[in-house]
Amino acid sequence: MKTINCNACRKKITQEAREEYLKGQYAIYHDLSQTFACFCTAAVLISFIRKGRTKKYIQEVYNELVMIYDTPQIFGKEIKLTDVMKKLETEYGIDWKRMNVHIETESQFIRGQR
Repeated sequence: MKTINCNACRKKITQEAREEYLKGQYAIYHDLSQTFACFCTAAVLISFIRKGRTKKYIQEVYNELVMIYDTPQIFGKEIKLTDVMKKLETEYGIDWKRMNVHIETESQFIRGQR
């Protein structure tokens, strides 16, 4: 009886499974990025609304934020969040550690997905 070497088969199956896993991870990453951008935009706009800014001003800020989100590069250089955060921290005294985001609980999230 001839024995078959399954190493090549295992390697192919493992590679295909990894690719599917990475595609799933990317889908989650993409969805989270979109959700996070909407969450941040809403927070910024609400802060301006609370300060009594006009509808026109709110719409202009929204348009600026959309433009920033749509611009992956400025002057041929990739925009890195860490660089932007450091600049805001240094120049404007922003303390990123003060942020405490309140999100729904795990059970609320699961209930909302049904």
